[in-house]
Amino acid sequence: MKSIIYLFAFSIILFSCSGDSEIKVEKAEVVDDPIDTFEERAAEIDKYSQLAFKDSLNFNAEYATKLLAAYEEYIKFHSFESNSKDYQFFAGELAKRLNKPHVAIKHFNDLIERDADHGKAGLAYFYKAMIIGDMLQEDELAKTTYQEFIDKYPNHPFVESAKASIKLQGKSLDEIVAGFEEKNS
Repeated sequence: MKSIIYLFAFSIILFSCSGDSEIKVEKAEVVDDPIDTFEERAAEIDKYSQLAFKDSLNFNAEYATKLLAAYEEYIKFHSFESNSKDYQFFAGELAKRLNKPHVAIKHFNDLIERDADHGKAGLAYFYKAMIIGDMLQEDELAKTTYQEFIDKYPNHPFVESAKASIKLQGKSLDEIVAGFEEKNS
């Protein structure tokens, strides 16, 4: 019992000698009406899909960012739902459009890892290679990723595009034009 009293007294002395008499308390954010059901999460996706793409000529980045967050929340809590894989793909496409290449690649990778036979998995792999090359400027990794796409999805409609991308990856526009001119001569 004495050791507990000594420990308590020592704690008080140590606390009072620390020189910082103010105790800082951070308040947690309180959400009045949190989204916590399947129906609410699906409704968020529907709402922001309509708002982000309301005007076919303009893309609303603010609503698109909220839509991406809604996709991610849905996937986090409802990954077992059949449409969650489609949402994973759409999240990757949307992140790409929002100029968030790493987020896009994460979503494409997650889809490929979850179900490499999913109808959009091949396209996700192709988009991943395209992002690595075009947005991240990682030419050698892009070539490798395009080749992996070709090897895993040899019958995909974008295989020829992937082969062409491997040949053109890392070349400047002038080099590409010169190559076409040389080929046509």
